[in-house]
Amino acid sequence: MNEIYDRGLCIDGGQGDLFFSEQPDELMAAQALCFRCTVRIRCLEAALENNEDWGVWGGVIFWDGEPFYRKRSRGRPSKTDVGLPLEANRNELWDLVRTA
Repeated sequence: MNEIYDRGLCIDGGQGDLFFSEQPDELMAAQALCFRCTVRIRCLEAALENNEDWGVWGGVIFWDGEPFYRKRSRGRPSKTDVGLPLEANRNELWDLVRTA
């Protein structure tokens, strides 16, 4: 599994802390790196297998063991955020990994 992370943009970019931030804007920046990464799907697969509790793995935010597509700031959501999904479905993520 370590070989996955050794080739990821999270390591190459030297921004590892970004992937474990509590700030929604920093988590979005980490996700943007994931979407360009060549080991993204394998990283997500490893996170699902290991039941990761925290961090951005394969473009998905894991928060207290639950997967999220995005993390909102505190307070009322902006008009552009209304209706966008927050929580990710673990079964759908497994389907994504299997069909990649």
